[in-house]
Amino acid sequence: MARIFAIAVFGALTLFGSPRAGNRIWTGVAPRARSIEAIARDPLNPSRMWVASFGAGVYRSLDGGVTWKAYRSGLINTFVRCLAVQPLHPDSVLCGTNDGVFLSVDGGVTWKALLSTTRSVRSLAIHPVRTGVVYAALYGGGVYKSLNAGASWSAINLGLVNTNVRDIAIYPTRPETLLAATGTGGGIHRSFNGGLSWAQVPDTTATRGAAEQVQFDALDPSRIYVAELDRGVLRSTDGGTNWGRINGGLSSFRGRSLAVVDTLRWFGTDGAGVFVTSLNDTMWHPVDIGPTGRVVDALWSSAAEPSTALAGTDGDGMFLTSDRGASWIPVDGGLMSTQAFSLAVRPSTHVVYAGTGFGDQFWRSADVGASWTRATRLVTNNSEHGVAPDPLLAGRVYLSAYGSGVYRSDDDGATWLNPDSLNATLTNRFVRPLLVWPGQSEHLFVGTGIGPFESTDGGAQWASRVGNLPAGFGVHSMALVPGVPATLYVGNDSAGVYRSNDGGTTWNQKSAGLLSPFVRAIVVDAVDPLRVYVATDSGVFRSVDGGNAWVAARAGLPAGLVVRALVQDPAHGALFCGVYGGGVFESVDGAGTWLPVFGQQGLSDLHVRALAVDTGQRALYAGTENGVASVTFYDALDVPRPVAGSRLSLSASPNPSSGSGPELRFAMARAGSAQLSIYDTAGRRVRVLADAWLEAGEHEARWDGRDARGFPAPAGLYFARLVVPDGVRVVRLARLMR
Repeated sequence: MARIFAIAVFGALTLFGSPRAGNRIWTGVAPRARSIEAIARDPLNPSRMWVASFGAGVYRSLDGGVTWKAYRSGLINTFVRCLAVQPLHPDSVLCGTNDGVFLSVDGGVTWKALLSTTRSVRSLAIHPVRTGVVYAALYGGGVYKSLNAGASWSAINLGLVNTNVRDIAIYPTRPETLLAATGTGGGIHRSFNGGLSWAQVPDTTATRGAAEQVQFDALDPSRIYVAELDRGVLRSTDGGTNWGRINGGLSSFRGRSLAVVDTLRWFGTDGAGVFVTSLNDTMWHPVDIGPTGRVVDALWSSAAEPSTALAGTDGDGMFLTSDRGASWIPVDGGLMSTQAFSLAVRPSTHVVYAGTGFGDQFWRSADVGASWTRATRLVTNNSEHGVAPDPLLAGRVYLSAYGSGVYRSDDDGATWLNPDSLNATLTNRFVRPLLVWPGQSEHLFVGTGIGPFESTDGGAQWASRVGNLPAGFGVHSMALVPGVPATLYVGNDSAGVYRSNDGGTTWNQKSAGLLSPFVRAIVVDAVDPLRVYVATDSGVFRSVDGGNAWVAARAGLPAGLVVRALVQDPAHGALFCGVYGGGVFESVDGAGTWLPVFGQQGLSDLHVRALAVDTGQRALYAGTENGVASVTFYDALDVPRPVAGSRLSLSASPNPSSGSGPELRFAMARAGSAQLSIYDTAGRRVRVLADAWLEAGEHEARWDGRDARGFPAPAGLYFARLVVPDGVRVVRLARLMR
């Protein structure tokens, strides 16, 4: 017998319960990474600052470092090493990258190339009077000079013993005098004619080692300081002719950065933090910036505020002192957030792995994303587009680094090696998606810039599975159906989907019905291998015949946004997709309808690149532009997946409706709790229609078109969502004007 529910407007039980960290609410913006290579400030507006990040371009702050925003439009290479601001026109900012010199004329928002190089640009210096004169220090390329603000350049290396130049300094009152910090055996070079010719300084104390940074004392330019890579600090008091070491009090001689201002000298080390000394230079004193921040790649201070200094670290943020180093506070709001390009979970340990973009390296978390540990730095700074734990070997993890190939870790991501580095059987190293064969150790598939490859020995040897794919088929997405032979799906950015039924020997295009040829993710249903889902630039599409035909499956997704990630909870059948700019959406009806996961509540960044599910922990992870966010105990994991023959159903009539609204009918196969609610397209719950224990059978309820406060809901699209012991059902409702 059908039961009719009287709908209470007030006092209905909430569906989600009280939010706590990670429980039905998104939490987390970690891990936090990035090396800060240089710091610069607007000489006319102290609140405007820039930092160079190694991997994520240039960041700008308009509030003195409280908050930051990344700007990399026009940068060919986002590994930025140095900055220089035009002193009279500070909207003009120069940056040096691993691919050359770039200029911004809008305060660091957009960039254009001035000097293209194959060497990294480590330092830029602008003539203090003739500001069109610019010097660039190239590691391995010597010194370049421009007389026209970067429009054209000439190498000026006459007399340089070592062309691994890391820094250039201009004598403040005699700007034709320059100093260059070079590599081992070169040390400090000096020029008296604007770089037309160079000579090593006469004192061999300053020429044996490798110099990292050189600075003049603005109050007395005859005093010069040099941070050496492994010999501490050098000082000259006669303009660079004679030199001596001033290392008293240092616990590390491995220099990374230097700042000389007023009566203070700051020295940043590789592993021991920051040291400071006063004008007499008799003893260095450590200044504790906390348990992190031990590798200090950049230091900045200003004569206008001699007690203030900024320290930029490798992976631990930026710190500020206003009391000569007595205390430090972090000032990196939004500066250090990692962009998570790939995610994976090891089911047995619930450890989640994050492969990141722009050189931030590999991270792991064992506590549902509450804290993260970074791996020992890889030999590559390439972005990591795929990560996969080995199904059987407890400590084995694999990683695809775009441009470098597939790496392997045998200690759960702490250290890495490239097992194919000598064999070079992976003939194209522009790798993106990475898959492991379920239940088999060391059996991998990887998508490259020319097609898929297969390895059966943990990446030591690779075999091409390109077959008859079009030439240059760059694989952006891939899926595997295990079998003998295996069924493979691949997608790229221009040709849609291809399928192979013989493990990659032959391929057939399967793109009929796709509105976008850019396929960013592919998921094969865990129960029905003929049911396949793809994420595209035009939303999600679904096939029920192994890709022969596709239909749009994007009801409830934001229009006009790219879907970049797609993952299924294999135990419960829920699908999740990541929308770039729209957040994370869930479907429990095979991509028939989508709803935002808990209304995106707590998700600090909606630009989602990657997703991963841990069924055992009931956790969903989203890799965003602002780190990794997680949420636990989402609806689909609270109930078992519906089984074949279940009488679970939900329908609405009339639909569309107006006036008194639609009647909602639903059937339950067995007794249990039933929750029926109305949601809008933003995922907000509009009304709870039922929340009670019900007997098996048919039931009905009516939505009168009003919200929980009793006010008429506006016309538009809504969703009715039913949660019962046998599963979840969703139906779209169209509400018309009265």
